[in-house]
Amino acid sequence: MNFSRRSFLGGSAALFGSVATAGAAAAYARRTDRPRLKMGVISDTHIGTGWMMGINSPATEKALRAFRDENVDAVAVLGDFTNGGTVEQLREFARCWYAVFPEDRGRDGRHVEKLIVTGNHDIACWKPVAKQGDDAIAPRIAELWREFFHEDYAPAWRKEINGIQVTGNNWGLYEKTDIKDAHRREDVEPVLKEAFAKARPGDPVFHLRHGPPPNTTAYSGSHPYGSAAELFGEDERLFVLFGHIHKPSTDPRTIWQGSYTALYGGVITWTEFPPYCWPKPLPAGGVYAKSMCMVSVYGDEIVVSRTSAWTGESLGDDWRIPLPLSRDTFPYTPEKQAARAATPTFPSGAAVVANMGMGENAFGRILPNRKSIQGKGGIVLTFPAATVQASDDMVMRYNVEAVRADSGEKVADMCFYTDFHRGRSYQQSRYEFLFPAEKLPEDVPCRFAVRAEDFFGNVSAPIVSEAIAFRNYI
Repeated sequence: MNFSRRSFLGGSAALFGSVATAGAAAAYARRTDRPRLKMGVISDTHIGTGWMMGINSPATEKALRAFRDENVDAVAVLGDFTNGGTVEQLREFARCWYAVFPEDRGRDGRHVEKLIVTGNHDIACWKPVAKQGDDAIAPRIAELWREFFHEDYAPAWRKEINGIQVTGNNWGLYEKTDIKDAHRREDVEPVLKEAFAKARPGDPVFHLRHGPPPNTTAYSGSHPYGSAAELFGEDERLFVLFGHIHKPSTDPRTIWQGSYTALYGGVITWTEFPPYCWPKPLPAGGVYAKSMCMVSVYGDEIVVSRTSAWTGESLGDDWRIPLPLSRDTFPYTPEKQAARAATPTFPSGAAVVANMGMGENAFGRILPNRKSIQGKGGIVLTFPAATVQASDDMVMRYNVEAVRADSGEKVADMCFYTDFHRGRSYQQSRYEFLFPAEKLPEDVPCRFAVRAEDFFGNVSAPIVSEAIAFRNYI
């Protein structure tokens, strides 16, 4: 993999220096010192044998090789490493790991720590353990963990790497199937308590899990198994790494700081893309769904880099968190992130150009009844892209509104999402959007107003088209 300026920096040179991007200047000097801990992070590899297999194994191996080439101290795997919780899929994931890290050693022969937690797919939580077959992981998880990973399985665990405490909890094995995320405080609390006791003042205590802490990052939501504080306490040294949500890592709201820190580690397989239909295909193909991150702990800061696991390209500016960890200096609280965001703006004099767009109907491919005649026809809107002058913000979507030219009454509104999942440098310079005929009154002149919206709900002033009426010519 070619690590360019848009990717990791190689060798012992500083990782994750700031990358200059359109509308954002480089803000940090590249580091040349070796971090105390360099930890690669992946999640949701979903190794399987059906249609979802895709390029999951090659993408998983590619991510692991990238970490190996960076001489990581550890790799965190945040659950759902299998798709169906079968022994065959577990064997394939283990093959990927040992193909890259034979005997858990990197290229230089140093030990690389496995930091693996299970997710809902790995223990097939939709079916009670007692009803799972012989090919399932869950009924034999302790035996299989020892066979494939050469270490003991525990519901929750603690490890120490270069003096830094790392804990994790596996998705629990419940008899009931109505608990969405398996977490038992009685399992996790003792290992966290021990880790906090052993950690140096101000050092992070990493906690690995599959599901997001409730009401933290974007898309984490609330859950019936307790609030974030109830689950993990409120020690500001806590640094939770999670997967599960299958969302683009380019979204700056996938890091959160409040009573502690929570970070989404990315996804190797499909990404649920707005409007979050599952699995919604990504523009330009699912290659760009494959994201991972690197967490590097230095003496004075933690640096997080997000990259594409497939292309190695940067997915956004590095996130930098000063040490010692203190709520007073947390830079990624929702309030501070929103304050750094900027309202999107269109170029001076920009306008929307509206034209008739008959689509396939113009060629008579649909039978001539009124409902189907309109079909894919409508008004085609063309307009220049808006920009956001903030380093960790982009235009996430465009909101389009049709209003009657005579009264100004709203007829309909729609939205469409940009290719923000690919990163800032892939934002298009112009967009074309078909406002479908089904949503428009026939022969009634309408104007179309387009507004750009960023990740934080900032909405631009509108640009507007001349009046145009949709007319059925067939």
